[in-house]
Amino acid sequence: MSTTEHEDRDGGDVLTPVGTLLARIRAPEPWTEDERTAALDELFHEGVNRVPYLKRFVALLVLSTAIATFGLLADSVAVVIGAMLVAPLMTPILATSAAVVYGQPRRIATSVAVVLLGTTAAVCVSFAISWLAPGAFTAAQLSQQVVSRTEPGLLDLGIAIAAGLAAGYVLAHRTAGASLPGVAISVALVPPLAAVGISAWLGEYGDARGAMLLFLTNFVAIVLSAGAVLVVSGFVPPHIRQMAKGRLTAGLGVTLFALGLIVVPLALHTAQEIREQEVERTALDTVHDWDETATVQSIDVATSGGRADIDIEVVITGQKQPAWVLAELISENTGINVDLRVAYESEVIEAASTR
Repeated sequence: MSTTEHEDRDGGDVLTPVGTLLARIRAPEPWTEDERTAALDELFHEGVNRVPYLKRFVALLVLSTAIATFGLLADSVAVVIGAMLVAPLMTPILATSAAVVYGQPRRIATSVAVVLLGTTAAVCVSFAISWLAPGAFTAAQLSQQVVSRTEPGLLDLGIAIAAGLAAGYVLAHRTAGASLPGVAISVALVPPLAAVGISAWLGEYGDARGAMLLFLTNFVAIVLSAGAVLVVSGFVPPHIRQMAKGRLTAGLGVTLFALGLIVVPLALHTAQEIREQEVERTALDTVHDWDETATVQSIDVATSGGRADIDIEVVITGQKQPAWVLAELISENTGINVDLRVAYESEVIEAASTR
């Protein structure tokens, strides 16, 4: 008898370990009522449990937002990760997903209301901390941790979808609950809201809209992808799924519509990023043609319409070349009009000291 094939006493096939695994993937083990009840109790806090839950939710949200805001202002990755672990927003988002697949409009409204409460509180707390933060700071001084959350793209959507699938899997497989903090770290929920408050305090409303778009991307993608996992896992009993078929279809339709609205600006921003990267690479190559002695210290490219706004800082050991020549070369190589600013630095270093 081989190690890969066995037969039982009646002559029937006995599944190998691989076959057993494939069978479970094709047909997940059915949920028991106790398991469903336990999962729903973790997501929905109703009756006498609602007020205590909301108090805990607000307290943790305020604390996580404060941690995230200080971490963003200090440009500390470790502090921002800590804020993600404390943030309680994943629970009402998963509750929204569960309510959608169950076709329960009242619970959908309640869960979304909790998310809106948390969103508003987080932005207000971040705005207040930015106002009270010691020392003045400007938009030009914002850390990369803030800036990176104001320019979402399709990669962020991919991260959110994957995180939603992971969150749904954790919810469907109770023994994998220890992985939920990792899901919370992988998809940022509170840090983008903190970035909204910081940007709003500085009057950078475009950046604030970008950070809010990132949060909405995470929210909608998690609701949709986690819901898909719950449906496949058999989370909703067949009789309830049949009764709520129309409401389930409507809920998923609204979620898909919202995702479609979000994808458009994400795709536009991603296309702009790709274009700016192409212009930057071309500009870097062109600098050498412009002056063989030039070394690029930094470059910043922003495109809008058919123009590129480029700031370059260079070190030149020989005679300075006219900036307009470089602008003409870059424009010729990229095929777009260029607004160029060149900052020159000398390689001569002077040192001095006083008694």
